[in-house]
Amino acid sequence: MALLFDDILTRVGDFSRFQYMQWFLLFLSSITQAWYSYLPFFTAAKVKDADVLCTSNLNITGCNANCSSVKYDVDYTSIVTEWDYVCGVDKYKIPLTKSIFYVGKFFGAYMFGWMSDRYGRRVVFFVTAFAQFVSSLATTFSPDYYMYMILRLPIGICSGGNFMVAFLLVTEMVGISKRNWANGVMQSGYGLGIASQAVLGYLVREWRYFNLLITLPNLFFIFYWWWMPESPRWLAARGRTDEADKILEKIAKQNKTTFPKEMSTKVILSEGNVSQKTYHLGHLFKTKRLAKITCIEGFCWLVTSLVYYGLSFNVDDLAGNIYLNFALSGLVEIPAYLLATILVNKIGRRIPLVLYFTIGGVALLSTLPIVLTGKDKELKGLVMTLSLVGKFTISACFYQVYIHTAELYPTVIRNNGMGFASLCSRIGGICAPFIVDGTPTAFPYVVFGSSSLIAGLLSLLLPETKNKPLPEMYDNENGNMPPKQQETTVL
Repeated sequence: MALLFDDILTRVGDFSRFQYMQWFLLFLSSITQAWYSYLPFFTAAKVKDADVLCTSNLNITGCNANCSSVKYDVDYTSIVTEWDYVCGVDKYKIPLTKSIFYVGKFFGAYMFGWMSDRYGRRVVFFVTAFAQFVSSLATTFSPDYYMYMILRLPIGICSGGNFMVAFLLVTEMVGISKRNWANGVMQSGYGLGIASQAVLGYLVREWRYFNLLITLPNLFFIFYWWWMPESPRWLAARGRTDEADKILEKIAKQNKTTFPKEMSTKVILSEGNVSQKTYHLGHLFKTKRLAKITCIEGFCWLVTSLVYYGLSFNVDDLAGNIYLNFALSGLVEIPAYLLATILVNKIGRRIPLVLYFTIGGVALLSTLPIVLTGKDKELKGLVMTLSLVGKFTISACFYQVYIHTAELYPTVIRNNGMGFASLCSRIGGICAPFIVDGTPTAFPYVVFGSSSLIAGLLSLLLPETKNKPLPEMYDNENGNMPPKQQETTVL
């Protein structure tokens, strides 16, 4: 019987002290990724028409052509209040501050997916973390709107790779039985990041100080260079067995187990599990099986991102305190990820994903009668509850599509597959701010609800991957490598 990397990982400890440390480190990094994503919610906070006061004519409120100067009846500053992007065509520039981030993620998702398959997960993590820190720090001192926009772009580009690589590091360093718990808890860091950002935004109302406060904690990632090794699974798939074995020895030592020489990753290599072939985006569509998986996963990721970010940015249009609403939209993610982890272990990947999309879609479409009859202020509690149900289920979807996609692709093209799916996701992220800020109140619920239902139906066509080893290699017929013809990849 061929030796698999999962067999080696089980021997040295597939979820023990070493994995606990890696989970904690990457959990912290997911918090800061949430901060980067939602910075514009506070630094580019909108001003409602009722809060625009005309200083040249006290009888006028809101945007008015007869008003030559305005002030804002708000207790915060943002690029909107500092540079007066409130009235006329200027107010439509504000959604761009959110969308430009996802334009960056659009390009970064595939670029860094390819780079991490070729150069390693660890290298990409540090390159993206450093670039994000520098760009975000510079954003604090932006002299105008256009410089702010330019600096948001590289933050988004690097975000497209950083969180995905962190997810892959967790996935590839733990065993089959514990993999989902590690991923679920790590992704809860994103929800905690949103909730903690709401608290920080409430305490620090000046946008430049707030941006600096969010940026400086990222200096801590310097220490990860000594604490976080490369993925030994990736090293083995690349044929770099000596490096993989050294890391496995360290894992065994930290987990207080042993790493037998007869289980060296060289055994996997000698059994023909390696290749020098270069894999690219085209291999995701090379077979009917992979093409179907890639198309469906791509659409599901697009919908998940569209609904997830759309609901997150839409909280400032809901009645009530925006800081509380934003915090709740983050906190609701934590039980969502934990419940998803339980169900993914007990039921599987496919059926829960279908249920999340369906329940969320129904909840969001249920808000339509309330909004269309103008009772959304009167029934603000019910609208908020239905929105949180939608956020709960779509957060569970985000967990589910990450774990399912990672398990569907062979190691040698896994990050290509994740990169393409993430690329599709960014299309949803780009569109979300414009749907929320540039359309009538009811329209976002129509788009978010109906697209969720369609994604749920398509998910029924995906295969189940519960308790199956991660596929290591690639086969021209099935998308996986037959045991006697497996290859090591050089990407």
